[in-house]
Amino acid sequence: MVSNITTDPRRWWALGAVAFGLFMSLLDVTVVNVALPAIQHGLHESFTSLEWVVNAYALVVAVLLVTSSRLGDFFGRKRLFLIGMSVFTAGSLLCGLSPHIHVFSLSGADVLNISRGIQGVGGSAMVPLSLSLITATFHGRERGTAFGIWGGVSGLATAIGPLVGGVLVSRVGWPSIFYLNIPTGILGLALGTWAIHESKDTHSRRAIDVYGLITLTLSLFCLVLALMKGNEKGWSSGYIVTLFVVGGVSLLAFIIGELRIKNPMLDPRLFKIPSFTGSAIAAFMLSGGLYALLFYLSLYMQNYLGYDALGAGLRFLPLSALVFIGAPLAGRFTDRIGPKWILSAGLVFIVAGVMFLTRLGHATVASDWTMLLPGLILAGIGNGMVNPPISALAMGTVQPRYMGMASGISNVSRQTGIAFGIAALAAFLANRYNHLVSHGIKHLAVAHLPASAKASIIAGVQKAGPIAGSLGLRSAGRSYQSSPIFPQVASIARHAFLLGTRDTVWFASLLLVVGLVATLALIRHQDMVHHQEAAASPPPSRRTLILALTAVWMARGGAKAGATALEERQLAEALQLLRAILARGARPRAE
Repeated sequence: MVSNITTDPRRWWALGAVAFGLFMSLLDVTVVNVALPAIQHGLHESFTSLEWVVNAYALVVAVLLVTSSRLGDFFGRKRLFLIGMSVFTAGSLLCGLSPHIHVFSLSGADVLNISRGIQGVGGSAMVPLSLSLITATFHGRERGTAFGIWGGVSGLATAIGPLVGGVLVSRVGWPSIFYLNIPTGILGLALGTWAIHESKDTHSRRAIDVYGLITLTLSLFCLVLALMKGNEKGWSSGYIVTLFVVGGVSLLAFIIGELRIKNPMLDPRLFKIPSFTGSAIAAFMLSGGLYALLFYLSLYMQNYLGYDALGAGLRFLPLSALVFIGAPLAGRFTDRIGPKWILSAGLVFIVAGVMFLTRLGHATVASDWTMLLPGLILAGIGNGMVNPPISALAMGTVQPRYMGMASGISNVSRQTGIAFGIAALAAFLANRYNHLVSHGIKHLAVAHLPASAKASIIAGVQKAGPIAGSLGLRSAGRSYQSSPIFPQVASIARHAFLLGTRDTVWFASLLLVVGLVATLALIRHQDMVHHQEAAASPPPSRRTLILALTAVWMARGGAKAGATALEERQLAEALQLLRAILARGARPRAE
């Protein structure tokens, strides 16, 4: 069976089908960030509702990713991958049509957020199963080539996403970013149905951790919702306290249950390995401190500086395209100096870059965006450097039988990091915006304006939210705009958004520093499984070395001109044996 797969002439077409699925799922993430201001304007979404455009996708992927991967092992990886692609394509169609769908009392914004969740269901199957399909389809050197193409497609989707999104939103309209997935999905489905070879794990027990799925979903949903609604409801309100309590109890129940279940979705025991824990924290903080920050930088670029989606996408290119510089550097030096130091160096670049981005507090006109360029460049290079060592640590610190679960935990850490990062940064921005608005209007120098009137203005501006403030309260009614003090109030709101965004960037850099500290404190070279195996293997004996050299000498005829294919193969096998023996130790031991 393996031989048939290896020699299947359709295997490279199968890789193309897998690449289609991976490309559109990753492209969708970066494209949406650029389109957020246009979506908010088109659907009149609130600040909290706009967060759900990203979080609905991220949360669904996070809670279903491991389960989808296991279902693929049981029922067929090809089948689940194609089902995931179908669901993702259908969800994309619903996202594009959301302004025109009116079901029950759901608004266009509600339909979009639900449709994003449907996309997440499909994405949770496509991303992990793409790697499983490559592993099952390719062998030997071809597998390395296939993984290289997989990585290149990932980098390409990340790099061109802002540009593609900018062009589509500016020239066609924001629904087009979702319609783009429909022909891509149909082509991928047709190609995958024809080319992908079905594979299953026939030795794995068919057990789905329903308990873990329910408790993790409830925990993540409640905790993220509490962060998103905290400023609106009040952090000490019964609503928010209840959400935090339910989320915390559910998380505790998840951990305890996973420790006792025979086939857990995520085994908490893996976190006993310090290096594995360090890589998971780094992945979570990277997503929360950098990837979630793009949500707010997009609002700043378009709403405050006045760029359209294409202009913003072009200015994000240093951050996304420079991944192609950082990733090869990481790949080249990870094995030489260890993943810990590559990851640490990458995080240092990112922390420095994000700190540079706090200069946006002084960038008040469109031409000032160049003040942010050094930060975007540093963060882009660092972003390319951190992902390879995070994956290497997640997979290299556990025994082979846990590699699938370790990969799942790493991906869950990334997705939950995005969801929690967006919610936490939103709560911080809203809090700072409200404080700055209140302070500015209270000190507004206007004769005969009573404190009660100022309090009413403060309440109105705060209720409008940071997005309205970034636009200078353009959505305010004519009666408000005709007021003599409206220009001053609008200026205060706009300045409050600017300073609030600057402080939010500082907060994001703090999250990244936590990831850097965890990397330095927890990751250890001795936790790498290959290091342990090398240490456990004794150096070769002199007798073994002599036998290997003798085998090479006897097969030397394979190096002569006119040697037969058998002689050449015997020489190659003897040399391979000698290299393997020498790799076990530089000095042969005495017997």
